[in-house]
Amino acid sequence: MRHGFDASDVILGVLELAKALQRLAVRGRPADPLLELSPPLLRRPGESDFQIIRDIAWRSWASAYGAFLPEEDRSRFFAQYYTKDGHRRALASHRTLFLLAEDERSPMAFLLATEDAGRVHLHRLYADPRRQRSGAGQVLWDELIRWTRARGATRIVFEVASDGVSGPQFYRKQGCRPIDETVMPIGRVPVRVMRYAFDVSREVRGR
Repeated sequence: MRHGFDASDVILGVLELAKALQRLAVRGRPADPLLELSPPLLRRPGESDFQIIRDIAWRSWASAYGAFLPEEDRSRFFAQYYTKDGHRRALASHRTLFLLAEDERSPMAFLLATEDAGRVHLHRLYADPRRQRSGAGQVLWDELIRWTRARGATRIVFEVASDGVSGPQFYRKQGCRPIDETVMPIGRVPVRVMRYAFDVSREVRGR
């Protein structure tokens, strides 16, 4: 029988301690590295952001409408309504809210709305499906409410495809009211579209 410890005992002890410390470090590390990122930042896009915005919209359409709207029909729609000239006109308009949400990684969502005679029309609010649950859509919506109130407008109106995956759920969560439904042809496909309204109080309210 031997007494005391030799060098091998010390080495084994150090290795076991190192493993224990490593397990603690892993256990305390956030499971999702995105949790360590800061909240989305908003900025007005420039001309050079045209393709970024178009790509976000394209991926969002593919994710939300791909099940009932073929790629060929989506391509025709984008060729008509997502153009560089249209992008420039939106940037130049003084009655337009045009915002891009991004973080340290990349742009993740955008919003386009116009105000006329006390009413705001939300044309586009799309988030990149690759960055789902980033909170960018909510940040953009909250800024739209603030901007609408600052413009003295009292109502936001917009249209959403009734069969979309996430749009109707998001807007109903915000308290938007469905008004009526119509059918809009996109390419060769008749798409059911629901019109929504959101009434904005003139007072500043906490959310």
